[in-house]
Amino acid sequence: MSIDMPLETKPQRLGSLINTYVLPVGWLLTLTGIFWVWDRSLYHKLFYICLALPTLLAVLLQPRLFARIGNNPLFISFLLFSGYTLLSIAWADAESSIGGLIKRPLYIAMLFFSAGIIAVHNPDRLKQCTWFAAIIAAIAAALSLFYFEFFETTSVWRLSGYGALYNPLLTAHVFGAFAAFWLASWFQARSALNPLPILCLLVLGAAILATGSRTPLIGLAAALGWLLIVGNRQRGMIAVGVVVVGLVGIVLISPDTITQRGVSYRPAIWMESLRQIGEHPWLGHGFDTPMTVIIQGLDKKLADPHNIELGVLYAGGIVGLALWMTLYSLAVYFSWVHRKHPMVTLAATWLIFGFASGLTEGNAFMSRPKEHWYLIWIPMALVYAQSLIHWTRKRTT
Repeated sequence: MSIDMPLETKPQRLGSLINTYVLPVGWLLTLTGIFWVWDRSLYHKLFYICLALPTLLAVLLQPRLFARIGNNPLFISFLLFSGYTLLSIAWADAESSIGGLIKRPLYIAMLFFSAGIIAVHNPDRLKQCTWFAAIIAAIAAALSLFYFEFFETTSVWRLSGYGALYNPLLTAHVFGAFAAFWLASWFQARSALNPLPILCLLVLGAAILATGSRTPLIGLAAALGWLLIVGNRQRGMIAVGVVVVGLVGIVLISPDTITQRGVSYRPAIWMESLRQIGEHPWLGHGFDTPMTVIIQGLDKKLADPHNIELGVLYAGGIVGLALWMTLYSLAVYFSWVHRKHPMVTLAATWLIFGFASGLTEGNAFMSRPKEHWYLIWIPMALVYAQSLIHWTRKRTT
């Protein structure tokens, strides 16, 4: 006598279909759409339709799955930070509608959940989709360089980017993020002469230099520092040697590349930002309250402190910054404890790149999908996804 296995219900089958096929494709499109969707509003819609909505549907169809992916220290820390940030609207002079501001943490939560659901059901698929996205990023960088060099008709000397990319600094954020991915991939490759990560690093590095932005170089230096600690020491010495030779070459051939813009008024911008932060140090000015920074000798007004952490401090005060740093501390602690796992180290390298880059540029710590997500929320979602695998495994063994 045979015992019939319980059949899946229609919601379960639909949820399984979304988990297996829809979310991986949505993740890939979200990571790469900024290169080939020729409009920023369309890029937002791409994320909403292809990733956020399917993720929300998957969570609603699978309540038990929600309990698993929601009961996680990193996600709980994100909820606390988001809750406080939204609470600060009560004393903010916000420029956007309250409804629009409330949606922003929801978008980020869907990004987290999408990565988490893929990782829980098929960890290799998350790695493969991210790897394909990094390949596409390198191809986009190569095409951008080619067009900029041979077909650009404007007189600008900095690569601004194409597709939904339009600003040299923001374009450098995205290319730099994928360069950090390939740097970690090279450290993990079986051979130091593995051509794929080397070629992708060269192309993305050239694109970063073409933007004229030094912010991603700071982030890549921090990422390399992390890999020197947790990665292959011999591979690290090779990387340091290449960096030293590259710097010497730049100093000898074109020293103006590094020195021509000095420190770009950063110390003065930070001091003025700290002065404004001092007006409401504990609770901040509130989420989405506009900032105006006027620097003597600079012929334009600035709208942000050019430092993401100062942006958090301005909006949320010391309380907000403490919650923000708690989120990062948990992510780094997890990454350190589980540093022997290749995907954890890869995600952590990307996260550290983003944090270091954000120390000299940026303010949009909680926004709709845009370039800053490549510094903050995409790598954080990757670390969160890995934590669902390894922290859960540790609790159940």
